[in-house]
Amino acid sequence: MSLDTTMVTIHPHFTIKDGKIDQCIALLEEILVMTKSNEPDCLFFNITTCGFNKAFVREGYKDGAAAVNHLKNMGHMIPKLFEVADINVQVQGPAKEIEPLKAILPDADFYEAISGF
Repeated sequence: MSLDTTMVTIHPHFTIKDGKIDQCIALLEEILVMTKSNEPDCLFFNITTCGFNKAFVREGYKDGAAAVNHLKNMGHMIPKLFEVADINVQVQGPAKEIEPLKAILPDADFYEAISGF
């Protein structure tokens, strides 16, 4: 199989601290608004929850450069998110597209796409 895409997806998983669900969702919604308003190469940004202590954001970007741009735009929000949740991040995409994100997200798990469209 071949790989016919440059899309990069970012998958942050949030384990929300007790009593902080409303604060966490408000911060994520603030990031959603900033992303929608300022990042035309963001393909999707979905916030989901599971019960009262888990949230997940499903984000897709045209390519690695668009994902890097997003992380630079919202980087100031990361400390605020860590105040309300523990965060684990997965990044997925073609090897050359995800490589620049490794320096920005050194603790993330990186999955290299090998086939698809």
